Amino acid sequence: MSLAASHALVQTRVVARRRDGASSRSSRRNVVDRRRPSATSEDEHDAPRRRSATPRDRSRDAASPARLADGRRAFLGRVTASSATLLSSAIAPGVAPAFAAADASASASAPAPLAPFVGKAGFFMRIPSGWVKAMDRSGDGPSGAGGETLALVGNFRDIDTVSVRREPMSAHPDFAAAVASSDDANETDRLSRVVAEILTSAERGAVEANQAVGVVAGVEGGSSGVMDFRLGGSSAYEASDGVAGGGGKNTTYFAYDFYTEVCRARIEEISGGSKQCVGPRGDVLDTIQRRNFTVAVESDGYLYLVKASALESRWDAVGAQLREVAESFRVPQTR
Repeated sequence: MSLAASHALVQTRVVARRRDGASSRSSRRNVVDRRRPSATSEDEHDAPRRRSATPRDRSRDAASPARLADGRRAFLGRVTASSATLLSSAIAPGVAPAFAAADASASASAPAPLAPFVGKAGFFMRIPSGWVKAMDRSGDGPSGAGGETLALVGNFRDIDTVSVRREPMSAHPDFAAAVASSDDANETDRLSRVVAEILTSAERGAVEANQAVGVVAGVEGGSSGVMDFRLGGSSAYEASDGVAGGGGKNTTYFAYDFYTEVCRARIEEISGGSKQCVGPRGDVLDTIQRRNFTVAVESDGYLYLVKASALESRWDAVGAQLREVAESFRVPQTR
């Protein structure tokens, strides 16, 4: 066979194969089209675009997160408005404001109301209704030359305390002499200062000697000591011994306040005359700083000392009420 004839035979076979392939593809397409529902003209126009769309194009077609968030907020707003409408129609007018007022009043911290307290020894005073009465003695037993604590009440969680102590007047000759020597009503302020200095001499002496003194309930003995003491203001006032309705005799009450700093370990002096509280291992410890308000009054041969005490950090919050408690004290009625 010549070269030209061989070339013609090859071209004929190639053309035949192309025809067979085209026919096969056309038959398969027809089968697929028969299985698929007929598309509308809009689908036919959109299908090429969807097949040719890139991932970025598809993300543009989808709803953006911001639009979705706006939709959710609008939905929640409609739900909230509907709920509020239903709630306002279900609750009687004025109830919702009452709820708000109740919450506001509950959050406000008001001092506890004072309730009458008559000790077994016969004295009277008013104390917060929630306070604990840790000690209440009748005072009928032997008290000794140093006297005794008749009552100890307070909020012991925060160590806000009021104590009532009774001591024989024979143990306080300076106080008796100062009160007896002043009959002039114009000297009340000066006398109250003298009384305050006389009755706090033990605290000042404890500072000089770095020794313990009963300036804080339960801190007596051991190696505790007073590091600092400062006397505050003083005053005097008269009050009837009658608890209710008057009728009793007028008695002069002296009041004064003072500050103490107590070390519950060993006190050491450092340079410059300063002091520090040192523990058993040589470490420097924090001290206890307290404010005290005391009312002193003489009655039937005894000196009554009513001492209200709280931590310095709490005095702004509870000091006014502690003063009110101490000043409500009245000596026992004559039996």
